[in-house]
Parts: sequence; structure tokens; C-alpha cells
Amino acid sequence: MLALVSGSINESTQAAMRYKRAPSDEFRAVLSGAGLLAPLLRVRTVAGLRLDVHLREDDHVHAYCGLTRLVDASLKGGRIRVCSHQTYKKQPCAVGLFRNWDLREPGFESALERYLAKVAVAAAQTKREGSVQAAWASVKSPWTLLDREAVIGYDSTKAQSAARASAKVAAARGAVALLADSWAKLPRDMTGAELDQLAVDGVGNLVLLELKFEGASPDSIYYAPLQLLQYVHEWHGAFDTLRNDLNRLRDARVELGLSPASMPKITGGLRPAIGFGEDQLPPTAESRLRSVCAIANKHLPPDV
Repeated sequence: MLALVSGSINESTQAAMRYKRAPSDEFRAVLSGAGLLAPLLRVRTVAGLRLDVHLREDDHVHAYCGLTRLVDASLKGGRIRVCSHQTYKKQPCAVGLFRNWDLREPGFESALERYLAKVAVAAAQTKREGSVQAAWASVKSPWTLLDREAVIGYDSTKAQSAARASAKVAAARGAVALLADSWAKLPRDMTGAELDQLAVDGVGNLVLLELKFEGASPDSIYYAPLQLLQYVHEWHGAFDTLRNDLNRLRDARVELGLSPASMPKITGGLRPAIGFGEDQLPPTAESRLRSVCAIANKHLPPDV
């Protein structure tokens, strides 16, 4: 695991930022106790992996198996809308599940159990990258999972672009380009759509975790620190603004049983890392990865 970025943004950009994935009081009631969606939050295994449940903005909850989302349930106008991709909706086990449900309507739990017991998930979603995602979602030490597919919300694309611009990342990229001329093509744009996982460590630091499969393309592995550097730059500039939103998400997950009560509040700083699976990287790949990481580390703010 490799620590890694940085930047500053103006007050107007900070005001536009949000990470509002904590549920409303009404949706929280639907997810807990005898609420309609409470069965979705139970610990269960699908296609050999633990189902990974996460809260989303605008009162959505998603259930993932490896890389794929099996269920998207949301509160709309006093009813629950349950959706998924056509890959899953068309399977026989899904009959009767994917539709609008009244909050006190019977039958949801049995429809969900039938679906999750029989749904066919392609190996491409549960092996390789999917297995790495699931493995890191299950760890209890050195940190505990808070969220996945983490994206900071902005009021405009202009605000997003301003927050993601960093001279330090550009400088690191230039240094890597000189070092790695014969390794593998340096991707033109290292800005990803979403960070793989957020976690909280034992002393309240927010962990920014980028996940890589050992068998991925060489450029994906070698230049992972640059990709993470870009994320950390954005999150470092937004962290003070988003801290309350993140703690509200943490509180909701603990209350709903999605995270352990022992998970600390987010009171510390940022702790970036790159996570792999159990396999060892080839010596050349690990050496190049560490060389790029050393360059990225030189462009960190002092508090990361």
C-alpha cells in the first residue's frame, strides 16, 4: 500500500461541493427495523462474494456483487422504486421484484430472496478486479470501508474542472514522462470518474483507496500513483467542506448496521493508498510502480 497530492481551490468552488449520500429520515426508516428495504441490508453472499450495500445521494441504496450493481432501490413520492440493469431484470428469478412498491406492501422480502439466490452474475464481474474490490470491502484492519465509487458532487462542470486542476499533478506527470519513456504509454488523461473506495482508519483518517488487479495492463499499474495523485489533489481541496457530509454518512451506516460501531468519526486527515489482491506483482512492475510513487510523493501537501 502506497501513500500519496494536493491543491487549493477558491471559496466559490468549495461552496459548490457536496457528498450528500446520507439518507433522509424517511428513507432511513425504510432501511431499518421493519422497513420495506431492511432485508436488502442483511449480510449475504451472492456468486461467491459478499453483497456490498451502499447509500447514495437522493435517497438511493445500491447493492453490488464485485464490480456489478444488482439492485438500485430509491424513495420516490412515498413509494420505493426497485431497478437494475436489463442483464438482471430479464432473468426469471427477477420476476416481480423490479417495480414500484408501496411502503407497507407485502412480498418484497420473498421476491428479493428469490432473486439473490438465483441471479446469474458473469465471472467478469466477480473475478480479477471484482474479487479485489470485494476483498478490500471486507477488511477490518488497517481500516474499515465507508463507501465505494466515490465522486464529489458539484453544482457545475466549471466548478468540477476548477477543483480538478492541479499544477502539482502536471509537474509530477512531466517527471514521470521523462522517467518512463520506454515503459508503457503514459495515458493522456489520468483523471478517473470515481475513486474506488473510501475508508476510515483506526485514528479517524479518511482513506482514499485506488484498487488495481495484478493482471491489469502495465500502464494501469505503473501509473496508478499518478491517478491517485489526481484524486488526492481534488479531495484535499474539498476535505474541510465535505467532512460533515462524510460523518453523516458514517453515522447512518453505523446506525443501519452497514459499518461497525467501532468505526471512528472522521477527525483526522487524508491517507491515500493503492490496494492490490493477494498475488505478487512481477519484480519489474513493482519497481516501476514504486518509482512513480516516489515522484508522486514529492508533490504531496505536508499534511497528507
